[in-house]
This record gives sequence, C-alpha cells and structure tokens, in this order.
Amino acid sequence: MGIASGSVSYLRFVAEPVTEGFEERFCEAMYNHRFMEIDPRSEVEKAHGWVRFDDAFSGEIDPAVLVPPSGQILFRLRVDTLKIPASTLKAYVDQAARERAKRDGRDQLARKELDVLKLEVNKQLRVRSLPRLQLIEIAWNIHSGEVRLFTTSKGSATLFAETFEKSFERKLQYVGLLEVLPLRGMAQEEIDSLSLIDAERFHLIEN
Repeated sequence: MGIASGSVSYLRFVAEPVTEGFEERFCEAMYNHRFMEIDPRSEVEKAHGWVRFDDAFSGEIDPAVLVPPSGQILFRLRVDTLKIPASTLKAYVDQAARERAKRDGRDQLARKELDVLKLEVNKQLRVRSLPRLQLIEIAWNIHSGEVRLFTTSKGSATLFAETFEKSFERKLQYVGLLEVLPLRGMAQEEIDSLSLIDAERFHLIEN
C-alpha cells in the first residue's frame, strides 16, 4: 500500500537538511545501496535495497532530474524474501524420503539422512521459487525535511530508518502531526489554538 495504490497511511520523519551538491551524492548513495536480487543457490533468505519509484528493478537515477520544483523526491525500499514455507518443505521432504527409501528397499531413512535430504530439497525448491516482493514507498521533501514512509509496520519503519541513515548519512527523527505542522508553514499560534478546539459528537438521524 502507498502512493501508487492511493493509500494515505504513512509515518512521518524529519531528516537533517541537505547541503550543496546533494543530488549527485544522493544518486551515488542510492546506487551503492541499491537492491540486489537474492541468489537462489545461496542461503540468503532476505534482501533489501533502494529502487526507483517507477522501476522496481533499477536503483539508478539521473541527478539532473532527481529533484522536481516541489522538492519532493519519490523512491522505494524493496524487500525480497525467499523462504520456503515449512509446510511446503515438509511435504516435499516426505515425498523424497519415501521415494529414496523405496529405491533402497528400506522402510524409512535415518535421521541424519533426513537432515541431509531436507537441505537438498530446500535448495531445489529455492531455485524453482520466486521471492516475495515488498515495495515500501518514500516521499522526501528536501525543502522542509519531511519524510513520509507509506507503511505503518514497525518492522518496516525500523528497517527503513536504519537503511536511510546508513545510505544517505542523514539522521532521521520520527515526528507526530503537531511536530510536522511547522514544516508545512503553520504558525505556532495556530498550532497552539488546535488544543482549544472542542470535539463535537455526531449522531446519525434515523428516519
């Protein structure tokens, strides 16, 4: 869920101000920390990295077109997970164990044999499987410093913050609504007056 899907659920952060020459450094950092696909022949189960907002398979952006007049940079954090579900793995291991025992003329395999077989089957299934792909959308306004993360998942927020600070060398601070209003130009007097507003009760009128 996010900008592209019309979702309005997001978390707010404030990033440290950018400096001159930011565009080239940002694009270089994004490319250096771009998403790299999982090798199914490896034992890696999870991978993450930056990708373009309009291309989930590229982390390369031209610095000349990075920042629009609005100052709003859009990009994504891609997170892939390649892990065979336990129930699926068990079913295939059981099948392979039966076939091997039958081939060898035995009733069942020894525990050590089953452990080795499980590793073999898991490798085979990984090569045949596609990872679960997650795209987390980010909108960073470099004029105000406000960063919107279009997810409310605590785990995703933590991963994003750690990756953002490491990649772009900018500290992030989580903020609520009252902290972000000044970034949008609201005067402190107007913000203080919000606490004086009384909540109204609304009732449905039954016919």
